[in-house]
Amino acid sequence: MLQCNDTIYYNIPQALPRFGPAALFATAIFADRVRAAVEIPSLLKHLPNALTLLRLMLAPLIAWAVWQANVLNAGSQDWAMWAAALFIIAALTDLFDGMAARAFNAHSKFGRLIDPIADKALVGLPLIAISIVASRGDWPLWWIIAISTAVIVLRDITMTLIRFAAKDGEGVRVSQLAKWKTAIELIAVAIGILLMAAPALMRITGLGDGFVVSDAMTLGWIGFLAIAALLSAYTAFQYLAPKR
Repeated sequence: MLQCNDTIYYNIPQALPRFGPAALFATAIFADRVRAAVEIPSLLKHLPNALTLLRLMLAPLIAWAVWQANVLNAGSQDWAMWAAALFIIAALTDLFDGMAARAFNAHSKFGRLIDPIADKALVGLPLIAISIVASRGDWPLWWIIAISTAVIVLRDITMTLIRFAAKDGEGVRVSQLAKWKTAIELIAVAIGILLMAAPALMRITGLGDGFVVSDAMTLGWIGFLAIAALLSAYTAFQYLAPKR
């Protein structure tokens, strides 16, 4: 028996013996195609989670590329370009996994659990690498980068543990403000990585060679990162503060 779009096909070949082998062969092909039409959407329902897992796997690779871009002399810009390219791919998976989940009605408990973890990894791991690089390289106001990173990472770890400890394994749903917080954090990480890759990007696009990131650019990015950290702390307070 085969069912598709509320239509049930009961052993069609048995109902057509008088039409001969040709009819039976054509019917078998038709049944296979209908079965394939039913199976393909079921496979697509796994696409959102696959994209989320890809983002989770890319996060440590991006952090490693950021580290290599700042500890190597030769080829450091190649690593910076890799970090930027991988981050763009990871950010796109964050966009498309939600679109795919809505398009294929593929919302699941696993997806709701793993999606924020992947986002936190994509923010936290590169930030940790940048913070270590900033402290070793004596960047201006590197300690603000370190504190902001600590606030963001500790907040994310705390919220993840709280969700795991909840009876349903999910805890409180992610608020709209927390989603905006994640978006701002991702932008902050993207700016930091793009500043590292800027000299190579300028050279490749033919806009000039010898581009140097100024202290003003770095300070502007540090200020944006500090704002993201403050918002992260505020959303944590919203979750943890007793309800009135």
